[in-house]
Amino acid sequence: MPHVFLPEQNRFEQVHKFLVPQRPTKGVQKRQRVGESLKYLMTLEDEATKKTEVRSKRREALKQ
Repeated sequence: MPHVFLPEQNRFEQVHKFLVPQRPTKGVQKRQRVGESLKYLMTLEDEATKKTEVRSKRREALKQ
C-alpha cells in the first residue's frame, strides 16, 4: 500500500491504492537506484579482491 504524506499531521500514512488519486507520470520522481547499486557492487568487488589476495598469499606460504 502506498504512503501518503499528511501535511496537517506532518507524517506519512498508509492508504489503500484505490483511494489514492492518479497522478501523471511526469509529476512523479522515482528514486535513483543506479548509484546505490554501483556502490554495493564496488564494495563486493573490493571484498572479493581482498579475499583472492589473502588466498594467494596463503597458497604461496603452504608451497614453501
